[in-house]
Amino acid sequence: MQQPFFFTRPTPVVLAVLACFSAMPVWAQDAAKVAASASSTSSPADGESLPEVRVQANRAKPEGDADRGYRATTASQVGALGAKPLQDTPFSINVISRELIENVQATKPDDVIKINPVLQLNNPQSRFFSGVTMRGFSVGSNKRIDGQPNANMISVDMEDKERVEVLTGLSGFLYGPGNVGGTLNYVLKRPSAERFSRVTAGVTEGSNAYVHGDFNLPIDEQGRVATRLNVVAQDGDTATDHQSITRQLVSGAVDWNVSQRLKVQFDASYSHYRMDGTNPYWSVLSSAVKYPSAPDASGYWGQPFTYTETNQAHAAARLQWDVSDVLGLRAGVARRKSDSLLTAANNIFTSSNGSYAVQTSNWEYPDITNQAMYALADIRLNTGVVRQKLTLGFFGDIDERTNYRSSPGGWASNTTGGFNLSSPIYFTTQPLPATGAKYVANRTHNSNFVLGNDIEFGERWGALLGVTQSTIYDKAFGATGATTSAYDETRVTPSASLLFKPVPNVTVYGSYIESMEKGGTAAATYNGFGVTNAGEIKPPLESQQLEVGVKATVGGSLLTAALFQIDKGLQYYERSGTTGPYTYVQDGRQVHKGLELTSTGRVLQGLTVVGGLTIMDAKVTRNKQTPALEGKTPANVAENFAKVYAEYDLPAVAGLTLTGGIYYTGKQAVDALNTDEVPDFTTADIGVRYKTRLSGLPLTLRLNVSNLTNKSYWLTANSTGAPRTVGFSGQIEF
Repeated sequence: MQQPFFFTRPTPVVLAVLACFSAMPVWAQDAAKVAASASSTSSPADGESLPEVRVQANRAKPEGDADRGYRATTASQVGALGAKPLQDTPFSINVISRELIENVQATKPDDVIKINPVLQLNNPQSRFFSGVTMRGFSVGSNKRIDGQPNANMISVDMEDKERVEVLTGLSGFLYGPGNVGGTLNYVLKRPSAERFSRVTAGVTEGSNAYVHGDFNLPIDEQGRVATRLNVVAQDGDTATDHQSITRQLVSGAVDWNVSQRLKVQFDASYSHYRMDGTNPYWSVLSSAVKYPSAPDASGYWGQPFTYTETNQAHAAARLQWDVSDVLGLRAGVARRKSDSLLTAANNIFTSSNGSYAVQTSNWEYPDITNQAMYALADIRLNTGVVRQKLTLGFFGDIDERTNYRSSPGGWASNTTGGFNLSSPIYFTTQPLPATGAKYVANRTHNSNFVLGNDIEFGERWGALLGVTQSTIYDKAFGATGATTSAYDETRVTPSASLLFKPVPNVTVYGSYIESMEKGGTAAATYNGFGVTNAGEIKPPLESQQLEVGVKATVGGSLLTAALFQIDKGLQYYERSGTTGPYTYVQDGRQVHKGLELTSTGRVLQGLTVVGGLTIMDAKVTRNKQTPALEGKTPANVAENFAKVYAEYDLPAVAGLTLTGGIYYTGKQAVDALNTDEVPDFTTADIGVRYKTRLSGLPLTLRLNVSNLTNKSYWLTANSTGAPRTVGFSGQIEF
C-alpha cells in the first residue's frame, strides 16, 4: 500500500526541525518573561549590579512516576464508571505508568506485558498484534483506547500512551460484551498547561534505530487550550536474522477547557508498521508427534520473504460537562481503520525428532473499520452519611471487516526439503496465490444500556450495583455478498460488589459479575488443516465470576490480593481421527480458579519493586460431546507464573539506577487433550539508567538487556521466545 511522502525513513534533518519547532517557543517565552521582569523593576543606581533572574517551571510530578515506584492511585477509566481511585474499586486493576513504559524502553506491547504480573504473553507482535492471556483466557481483541473499544488494534504504538490499565476478569457491566479474561485499556497522553519537549533516540532489538519526539504546547497563557504531538520513526534489523522492522507514528491531541465545568478533547493519529521476516506459527501434525526442545533463540525459523504490514488511522472526540454539582454528562465518539497485508509461514512438526513441514500463505488480511460511541449521565446524590453516584446511559460499537481473500484458506503447502531444527532452510522464491476481489466479510454491532449505582455508606462501607442490557448483532457474508451466518442476541447481565475499609488504607471487597461474549467464528484452517464448518458463527456465551480481594497501601507500595473463580462456556476445535479435518465446537464449560498477588511501589528508600504471581487451577467441565476433555487444562495456559521487576537507586552515585527483572512461566499443555506439554521457563533482564544534565537540560541515558542468558524456550506451543536483545537510548528534555 502506498504511504504518504512524510512517512519515509527518519532523517536527522526532519528530527532537528521537529525539535526546534517545539523548542523555539520555549526560548521565546523565557526571554519574554526575563524582559518583563526587568522592565517592571526600577533601574539600579550607578555601580549596582542587576539581580540574577531565573525562570523555572514548577512541574508537578505525574502519578506513577519513578520516584513513587510507579505506583498509581487512580484508574482513569473504569468502564462506564469513569475515573475512580484504585483503593475504592472492587475489581483487580493494575496500572503501567508512562515513566515505566519509557524506562523499559517499550516500543511495543510485548515489552510491558512481559513485566506485568497479571499478564501472560502468548503471541509476540509479529503477525499484527500481541496475544495476551489473562486469568487463563485469551484476551484477543478486547483492547481499548481511553475506554472505547478498538477491536482492530493490530500493531500498537506505545509512545503516545500515558499508561496501560489492566483489568483482570469479567467486565460485562463496565464494558459490555467481551472476552472474560480481562481488558487492556491504552490511555493516550493528554496536553497540559506547561510547555515541554522530550526527544528520545536509541537502538532497540538489534540494530533497529528509532527516534521519538513528545511535544506539549499550550496555546494560551492560562492553559485553557493545549496541544500535544508525538512523532516516531523506527527502522532497521532486529536481533533475529532475516528480520527487520519499519515503523512511523504521528499522534496529536488537543484539550480545550471551555470553562471550569466543561472540557472538550480531540485526538487523531496515523501509524505505519512493517515487519519483514515474520515469526512462524508452530503446530504438530497429530497428537502422536511430540514437541522437541525449543529451537535456537538466535536463529530464524520462518521464511525471509514473509512480511506483515499495516496502516492505521484513528480519530476521536470526547466531552465532559459538569452541568451542576448534581449532574455530570460524558460523551465520546471514535473511529479507527486498519488496512493490513500478510504473507505468513506455518511450521508443522511431522515427527518428534524436530522434522517439520512448511505451509505458506499470501492474503490481504481483513481491512477493519471500528466505530464507537458512548453517552453517559452521572447523578450525584448525598443524603446524610449515604453518598450515591447513579450512572446511566449507552455505549456501543460497530465493527466491519472487508476481506481480500485468495482461494479458500489461501494456503500453499510445502512438505519437502528436509526441514529440521538441526538447521533452518529458506525458500528463495515461493509462488503464492494472487489475492481475489474485495468484499465485506463480517459486520458486528454491539450495543449496551447501562445502569449503575456507586454507593458510600459513611467512611467504611461501600457498594456497587449495576446491570447492563447487551445486544450483539452479527452477520457474515460470502464473496458474492450472500449472508452465510447471522444472529441477533440480547442478554441482561448484573453486577454486585461490597467494599469495607477497616482502616483508611485497607479495602476488603467481594464481587459477582456476569458477562456476555460473542461466540467464536470457525476459521478456514486450524493448525494448517481444513475446518469442516469454516465461517460458522457460534451463539453468544455467558460467563460468571466470583472474586474476593484486598487492597492495602503500605508505606510507598500498593499491595493487592484476589481470589477468583470464572465459569465460562467452552469453544474448541475437535479433530476427526489423528489426521482428519477439524470442526469448531461449542460445548462444556471452562472453570478457572486462582489467586493473584501484586505489589507496586517503593518498598525501601531507593528500592522499587513491581511484581506478583498468579496461581490457577484451570479445568474443562461438563463436556458431553468430547468426554475426554473432562478435567483437562486448556491449551497454552500457564497455571502458574511469577514476575519481579526491580530498580535500585545507588546512593553513592546521584542519578544512577540499576534495573532488572526475573520472569517465570509454568508449563503449558500443547493441545486440548493434554497429550503433550511445553516446559516452564525463566528469563532475566538487567539494565542501568543515569539521569544527569547536558548544557543545563535534563538528560536520561538508558541501557537494557532482555533475556540476558539468550535462553531458548517455547513461549507457548505456537510461538518461540525472543532472543537476547540490547536496547539503549538517550532522552533530553527542554
